[in-house]
Amino acid sequence: MKQDFTERQKAFNEALKAGSFKPAYLLCGEQAYLRLQNRDKLVKTLMGDGDDMNLTRFTGNEFTARDVIEMAETLPFFADRRVIVLENTELFGKASSEGDILADYLEQVPETTALVFAEKEVDKRKRLYKAIGKAGVVLECDTPDERTLQAWAGAIFRREKLQISGRTLALFLEYAGEDMQNIASEAEKLCCYCMGTGEVREEDVREICTPMIRDRIFEMIEAISGRNRDKALRIYMDLCAMRTAPQVILSLMERQFNQLLQVKENLGQIPDRELAAKVKVPPFVLTKKYKPLMQTYTRQELVSAIEDCLQADQDYKSGKIDAQTAVEMIIVRRAQARETGGKDSSLQNRSARWEKERREEL
Repeated sequence: MKQDFTERQKAFNEALKAGSFKPAYLLCGEQAYLRLQNRDKLVKTLMGDGDDMNLTRFTGNEFTARDVIEMAETLPFFADRRVIVLENTELFGKASSEGDILADYLEQVPETTALVFAEKEVDKRKRLYKAIGKAGVVLECDTPDERTLQAWAGAIFRREKLQISGRTLALFLEYAGEDMQNIASEAEKLCCYCMGTGEVREEDVREICTPMIRDRIFEMIEAISGRNRDKALRIYMDLCAMRTAPQVILSLMERQFNQLLQVKENLGQIPDRELAAKVKVPPFVLTKKYKPLMQTYTRQELVSAIEDCLQADQDYKSGKIDAQTAVEMIIVRRAQARETGGKDSSLQNRSARWEKERREEL
């Protein structure tokens, strides 16, 4: 059974504290905050008393495996270890001969060298990934469970001597989402705003924090499922007021309808944790947000919604309608389909009429 992140992180920290070092480390996963935090901690521990003269960084694809190997074979200067950091490379992506070369080299890495890879996405089928798993350590920095995330976020406010209730903290996380970098950034703004007051209130969260666009769009889809066209349109106008491009909203709507369709087709067929990974959301988001909508949406409705998004995108790109109208039509069309229990007239045929109605309302 796969360990959750908290257990993996604890084992990782204990190994570093004990001085049990490996020739290679891979820090990967969706949480950039955790990847960067562990990268800096790892580099600091591996370097010991050494200076930056023994630290080399390679980024992107502007290097070869031979460059890395030549540096790895160079003895550290007045230090125990040379550290090489490789970030956001293409070594774990498509067919990478450079990655294969480094995979073979891991068995020959000198004791005076440590390789640290930091990547958002990796293909676990690649030789380099398997080689690091065998010779070194792989730490997957995925999203912690909801309780851990709440405890971590709450600690940020407590460090600043600010009290925050469980209800207010839950509201804050609804605004900030699950990305820990964004949570830290929003918490910093909120702490500065509430400094000296001794507490964080719900009205402070609503005043200062910026809702995640993705979550607002999901809220809009929930409103559509509840046949609440006016609320869905209000959320859309709020997003526009935040200067979110209609094209971005349309793209995210299509993505979320696709995720919901995947949940619909796989729910009960595979474990929830595996399903959450498949649709790329944390398990608690799957449980609290996605699964409840399965009771209201049929598979055909989700397929129709995706088709509407694709048609709207095509009509916008071909100049038949503007992007704002395309999104508004999707909202009205899907809400009406929910009311009638089926699919109404074609999106393209309704574009001129909807454009006229919208202009009259304005």
